[in-house]
Amino acid sequence: MHRKSGIKRIVCSVLILVMSGLVLMGCDMTRGLREKYTKEEAGEELKTGAERMDEWIRANCPDGKVLSMENSFCQLTGGPIFLSGFVKGEFSDGKETYAYLLNVNNGELYLDPGKDLRQEFYDECRLLVQESLGIDELITDKDEYSNMTFVLSMGAEEWIIDNKADKQEAETNDSLKHGAMGSWFSKEETIMRLPASLVLSDGEVKAFVRDRDRKDLIVVEMNVYVPEGTDISGYTVEKIENIEKEYGIYFERLILKTDKEIMDFNQNGEERNVYIESR
Repeated sequence: MHRKSGIKRIVCSVLILVMSGLVLMGCDMTRGLREKYTKEEAGEELKTGAERMDEWIRANCPDGKVLSMENSFCQLTGGPIFLSGFVKGEFSDGKETYAYLLNVNNGELYLDPGKDLRQEFYDECRLLVQESLGIDELITDKDEYSNMTFVLSMGAEEWIIDNKADKQEAETNDSLKHGAMGSWFSKEETIMRLPASLVLSDGEVKAFVRDRDRKDLIVVEMNVYVPEGTDISGYTVEKIENIEKEYGIYFERLILKTDKEIMDFNQNGEERNVYIESR
């Protein structure tokens, strides 16, 4: 699977979008000074979103109905506010009501899968990552910092973001196509969405996760212990990137720990690094 340079910034965009619940909370008296979009642009995005939803419903869910729709926003940390490239709201398939995200650019619809499907997705992703890393067990109960989070890229890997936007202090009138920088990442804050076709069909989550041709990357944030004796020195940048290509995943952050060593795979700007330390 092809990856464009700078995917770190791209993935951060969709993660901040998802994890903040797509809402800029609270009363912000300075918001109008920081908006990097016009009312006309916001209205055009809603118009396009409505057209995309209508197309999707006619093709996939004749009994479906949009119950609400509004713009969603991204924000540079403490900085400008941009349209996200998604619209959000509630959608009914004629039986159930779902919170949705619609990618305005490609028309892909994503729904809140509910607790059971969300857990199934999490479990299958965990097994996939264990297999991809060649590790028998990923251990998250040894300390309070251990965690695993899996979200879909929702088309964000195809987006191109203005490089100026990755600086918090950036002052620019350039159009940021999509995105926000920064990430406050925790499993509790994540609001996950899955493709509508999978949610509404009660489809095979395992088959979806294992499908090497699925449209979206599975974005992984992981800080875990692994069994003693695991050779974590073998995880080079090249090896990890080959795993990503083979399994259709993207490691936003990967920390593997034993009682004696720690391996930290991360990205600084466009440079990806592996650090291994004795403990």
